[in-house]
Amino acid sequence: MTEQQRQAVGHPDNLLLTACPGSGKTRTLIAKAIREIDRVRGTPRKICCITYTNTAAQEIEQRTALETQPGDEEYFAVSTIHAFCLTEIYRPYGWLLPGFRGAARVITRENPDFERIAQYAAERVNLLRLTPADYEAFESLTMNAAGQIVGLAANNDAIVRAAPHWWQRCAELGYVDFGTIIYGSYRVLRDNPQIAMSLAAKFPWFLVDEFQDTTDLQIELLKLIHATGRSRFFLVGDLAQSIFGFTGADPSLVAPFGAHIHARTDLSLSQNFRSSERIVGHAERLFPRTPPMTANGRNRDVSTDPILVRGVTSFQAITEQFLPKLDELGISLGDATILGKDWASLIALSRQLRDYGTPVVGPGARPYRRSRLFAGLAEQLCAATEEVAPDTMRQLERAVFHAVQDLSGHAGLDVFSHGGRVVIVRLLREATRLAEHGGAVQWLDEMSARTGEILFNAGYIDRAQAGMFYASVQEMKADMARQGVDTANLTVSDLGLFASPTRALRLSTIHYSKGREYAAVAMIGLRQGTFPHFNARSADAIEAEKRLFYVGVTRAERLLMYVAEQDRWNNPPSPFLGAAGVGVI
Repeated sequence: MTEQQRQAVGHPDNLLLTACPGSGKTRTLIAKAIREIDRVRGTPRKICCITYTNTAAQEIEQRTALETQPGDEEYFAVSTIHAFCLTEIYRPYGWLLPGFRGAARVITRENPDFERIAQYAAERVNLLRLTPADYEAFESLTMNAAGQIVGLAANNDAIVRAAPHWWQRCAELGYVDFGTIIYGSYRVLRDNPQIAMSLAAKFPWFLVDEFQDTTDLQIELLKLIHATGRSRFFLVGDLAQSIFGFTGADPSLVAPFGAHIHARTDLSLSQNFRSSERIVGHAERLFPRTPPMTANGRNRDVSTDPILVRGVTSFQAITEQFLPKLDELGISLGDATILGKDWASLIALSRQLRDYGTPVVGPGARPYRRSRLFAGLAEQLCAATEEVAPDTMRQLERAVFHAVQDLSGHAGLDVFSHGGRVVIVRLLREATRLAEHGGAVQWLDEMSARTGEILFNAGYIDRAQAGMFYASVQEMKADMARQGVDTANLTVSDLGLFASPTRALRLSTIHYSKGREYAAVAMIGLRQGTFPHFNARSADAIEAEKRLFYVGVTRAERLLMYVAEQDRWNNPPSPFLGAAGVGVI
């Protein structure tokens, strides 16, 4: 570890650590976890690590397991803030809330009931035609400590009026959304100090990743735990990478909370081990740091300058310049990504590239809806028939768990036992056997039926639920027919790409790419009026867009390509690319 990292890990009290992109903050967080696990081993206490995404939680969990002793997983809990609140507060203590109806299932966008509940709530306020923005507002519904709606939904008057009907309908159908989990958990701790005391007794340390994207309500929740005087906080973040304002995140809350808990704030991780010196230079011109961010990794001396492509379509830029550049530099498709500001800009490009013959994963790449019951498990099984990776069993466990939960409404934790491993081995053997005969469509029909039988025989689901896997495949086939997919030539390997994306070019929004890194990055949609958006008129709004641009730039290791497509309004390239930004025009 670097001296900066060692100082952070060794600090014995509350710490607010600033970490530049690629600075090894995850490694530092894991080192801190390992150090503190040593101190609680053999006691009833645990170290709690809170991350922003499930993917980050899985990565930290897996990497920590490699560095600790067998059995140490009992002393370490890593999850998103929503999962932490659901598991530790809302489900065990939610009965203390007025009107609580039991431990509900979490409603997500992938659930077919999501749109039905949204439409029901909208109809109650005479909103009869929902737009994609309306669905996004329902998905992001969140509140502050006063119970007021904040974030993206707060700017949509109709959704604000529909929100009470949304929450009521969710409760009637046995669902709870993410906003209710956090707000309900806050109320439990606020009104029952003994529960905050119990949590603090259980968790002597809270390690919080991506702290710059913490919301007002989450800050208040952490304050209630801190007030017990029993827990300390190791907070890692970077104000320049705060990009989740639409969820209620507010970077201006970071410094006051650091002062509130009397945290040390003068430590900074400023060495970037990810990107070349030339890419780091572009990032520094966007957000200069003190001390400056420096390139110190294996890619430091890569001599490829960031490239600006303008005046063509994004499809032409990718096929005529980005893909040939990958070949020239020896970068595989699985090590590259195309980043866009929103899903809409990526879906059409994804389908163009798929028709062009380039294997892609991301929005628009799947030939069926991701929410189909058998889709996720089928993809994991297809990937496993091609190649068994170190985390194959873990991914299959999660896929089976979610499929059983979606069917039965119950958390089948038996999946994670020895008996569950036996069931998964049976599924994998059957998937491999069936993959030897016929294409993907025949495999889907036969494997969905066998999956239902295997899970029924294991006692995870009943006979009626077992038949739902085959029914799900018929829906997937209908999706493919609507998209005009050549199902006759669709292979098991094609389906496995979505669970094993190392063989395909990934398309992603910049928001979704947060925390990830790629050898090569192409950023599309870099036109004035789009990036920043023409509605971003205030200084704060433009600064938020600039931070989003910065996150995209700092995902790249060796190759960075900016794409300023020609549009029908003849808009010039984004001002972030000009003299005031990275200076490539």
